[in-house]
Amino acid sequence: MDICYAIVPLMVLLAFCDQAASLECYQCNSAVDSECQEFFNHDLPDSSQRPKLCTMYQAQYCIKVTGMWGGVVGTHRFCSSRDLGNQCQDMRFPDHSRKYRGCVYTCSADGCNGSSTVSASIISISTGLMATVLFLVMRR
Repeated sequence: MDICYAIVPLMVLLAFCDQAASLECYQCNSAVDSECQEFFNHDLPDSSQRPKLCTMYQAQYCIKVTGMWGGVVGTHRFCSSRDLGNQCQDMRFPDHSRKYRGCVYTCSADGCNGSSTVSASIISISTGLMATVLFLVMRR
């Protein structure tokens, strides 16, 4: 019973270790990479899009930004040391009547900026689930 109280906090701590080690994010810009679209299937074997190790100082987040730059609608994925949040905004331009939607998505798991949804680390979820089950079993 006492070992349970030692193992559960250790397992919870280990669940967050993968996030502290080194983050891998998709890093691309649709202005220079035609495969870096807002939606892409990065699971295809011929896709060049793969998460890359973040080399910036204190990178903790993966970011995906969609919007309009220089009159071209595009997508930019990168690493960040700051949480930019999750938000979208409609934009109008004075020279025409079209409305564009720009969005920022922030997440903190490896490869999570490949789509518009924020995903959690599989290791974090499974370790947390195991710790909870172990705690409940040992508590009886």
